Amino acid sequence: MWHRFKNFVFSLQTYHALSPDLNVRRQVNQTLRQRPILHLDQWFQAFYQSQGIAYSVANFAYTHLATYSGLDFGRVLPSDRLHEDLHWSQICWFDWESKLHEDFWQQFGVDISDCWDDSALQTVKDLMLFLNQYGMQAQQVE
Repeated sequence: MWHRFKNFVFSLQTYHALSPDLNVRRQVNQTLRQRPILHLDQWFQAFYQSQGIAYSVANFAYTHLATYSGLDFGRVLPSDRLHEDLHWSQICWFDWESKLHEDFWQQFGVDISDCWDDSALQTVKDLMLFLNQYGMQAQQVE
């Protein structure tokens, strides 16, 4: 019985270590609430259409990145820094990158795991350009 209890406590500690920091997420969302919310079409037209980002990639990012982070992506700007402004690694589950790779594969049929380098991605715009590069490859193949 003592062994089961120790396993339970250990699993709770591990769960906490791998979970998003909900206090940090709440703080980031509070900061973002000061900005107007843009629906997908508005967000795409305001920030990414002129950058050559495909609508399908913007749609993917708007939906999936919101799911991974718990942020309302209609308030996120291209200039937001992933770690300094959005505290990305703190507000997402530990495996968000794996989930992104899997979801991107399902959506676009492209495996981005081999070329993934999160240290090269400083801002949301950097992440969008990266996703677009590989999302456009999928569209060219079709």
